[in-house]
Amino acid sequence: MMNLNFRSYLTHPASLAGLLRAGLVAGNLAVLLALAWLLGLDGFGELIVLWGLVLVASALLGCGGPLHILARLGDGGGMHPHALFRLCLGLPALAAVAAGFALHQVWPGLPWAAVLTLALAVNLASCLASALRALGSLHLSMALRDGAPLLALGLAGLTRAEAPLILWLAAAGLGVICAWVAWLIWRHGARADLIAEGRPAAAVSLNLWAVAVLGMVLTQVDIVLGGQLLTPEQIGIYALLRRLANLVALPMSVATWVSAGQISAAHAASDLPALQSASDAGARIALLPGLGLAALCLLALPLLVWWQPALPVPVLLVLLAGTILQLAFAQGMSVATLTGRGDLAAGARLAGLLTYVAAMLLAAPRDPMGNALAYVLGTSLCSAMLWLWLWRGTGVNTLALQGRARPWRMS
Repeated sequence: MMNLNFRSYLTHPASLAGLLRAGLVAGNLAVLLALAWLLGLDGFGELIVLWGLVLVASALLGCGGPLHILARLGDGGGMHPHALFRLCLGLPALAAVAAGFALHQVWPGLPWAAVLTLALAVNLASCLASALRALGSLHLSMALRDGAPLLALGLAGLTRAEAPLILWLAAAGLGVICAWVAWLIWRHGARADLIAEGRPAAAVSLNLWAVAVLGMVLTQVDIVLGGQLLTPEQIGIYALLRRLANLVALPMSVATWVSAGQISAAHAASDLPALQSASDAGARIALLPGLGLAALCLLALPLLVWWQPALPVPVLLVLLAGTILQLAFAQGMSVATLTGRGDLAAGARLAGLLTYVAAMLLAAPRDPMGNALAYVLGTSLCSAMLWLWLWRGTGVNTLALQGRARPWRMS
């Protein structure tokens, strides 16, 4: 049994990270609610679809930079400053220019310049957050990656301007934040040990790039594709419900950020028991608090219905169920991307994405409930497939609460 008093619990890294993550999720939800109130559901629906495109574009332009930086710096391999600059800004900027010309020809009705500029800023924030995490700045890295982009969007939304101008203002604000963080990284005491002239010039990892792109597309496809199939008001309501369900998922990010160093170190040492132990620890951080948050959401349902009688509660319940399933398999993606099995992660995410698209276009009704069912089906299939492939391929069981399961034995 653990013999920790309340004070030591609060000062435990995972607990502090959990409290910070809870504050970030609550803050992000407050930003979205404020934007919905300021812009109306129609204006909010238009903005949230563009925001989904921004997040997908950030992964496409990013060349897998955030994951690659975390893996290379996390295992002590280090990186040349020029390589870090190329991954953070150089290659994404070149890709954005090329994509901008092409997209304006193929899909001229959208404000691609604003979308791609903000996407560059979001990707830069994620890359710098990975560098901060590898340097030991857990809490600042989490705040930068998970809080700064929506904070910039929310501040820009206070102008009540048209959606493209809001994106431009958000890009400017996030760029200022990133410039300040880059200065902090360069002056960090441990920077010279990992980011220095003598370190390797890291190349782009196609596996990690595919994982990042497919992960972001799978995360946003129900907003982007749903935004084309549902009315602006419907997608606005759906986006708010999914953000409520995502409150339950906040321990997943904490588990990833806290266990990343242990997973990388165990893989570098080829220590399978240590890798399994790191996976188990992260799984406990993700699942148990998540179940508690799910219970709180269920208890709060009467209050939500009283506040908004037209709230589609069944849609929220479906999204909550999908989030709980993701919590159970939360460590699969961390283990795959940090142990050189990005091909498995990419394959699982592609399967989940294709499942959602097929369900939405061929079977699911064109309403928020159909969108929720298709999304949960796709994400659940992705998580389960990755768990099975990792267990069979590496012997690491990433399923939470799996006990002392024996490694998979090939017959």
